[in-house]
Amino acid sequence: MKEPAIVFKDFSFQYKVQHEPTLHDINLTIYKGEKVLILGSSGSGKSTLANCINGLIPFSHHGTMTGSVTVMGQETRESSIYGLSKAVGTVLQDSDAQFVGLSVAEDIAFAMEIAGMKRAQIDRRIDELLEIVPVVEEHAATVGMSDFLGAVPFNLSGGQKQKVAIAGVLGSNVNILIFDEPLAALDPQMGNTAVELIDDLARDKERTIIIIEHRLEDVLPRNVDRIV
Repeated sequence: MKEPAIVFKDFSFQYKVQHEPTLHDINLTIYKGEKVLILGSSGSGKSTLANCINGLIPFSHHGTMTGSVTVMGQETRESSIYGLSKAVGTVLQDSDAQFVGLSVAEDIAFAMEIAGMKRAQIDRRIDELLEIVPVVEEHAATVGMSDFLGAVPFNLSGGQKQKVAIAGVLGSNVNILIFDEPLAALDPQMGNTAVELIDDLARDKERTIIIIEHRLEDVLPRNVDRIV
């Protein structure tokens, strides 16, 4: 029997500034190792659902919650953003919004430094993470992301930024990955590369992948276990 990774039970959420709940009576179980697409139009509550998983709700975005959300068996309202960040990593639609380092190397290392890893361990882990994200085309030449370690993340292309964000999230050794509209800021070619990278990450059956998207035509050709 599959082990649940995320369980919503009779769950509703209403933002403090709204008159009606954004999420109504959600009952949803996402299992360990699944690749699930959360699909819906803009404003339908997709990102709100994700924020209930990573802890931004209720700890950053305030409102009224009823029912239950558990992540890896832990009731989210009894945890914290920091506690949930050990299990859940989110790659935002706007990569600039999640960069914290002045260079690619600093940004990828951030979570590992917070965890107290030694410098030599961090350097080895950065090399491993950059092997996971694919090479990029730069002025007709093929280069690896390791060539950008000293670059300022904000100066990279959209696809390169996303790869840095993914590497930074994977540095936390999370087993649940949320991709919030990963194709929104990318051109079709880089969007295809992004979807292929998500496919590769999903091959690790210990990892649960949640993709939030409203462009069905871009993700439908790819294998997912379920569409919600």
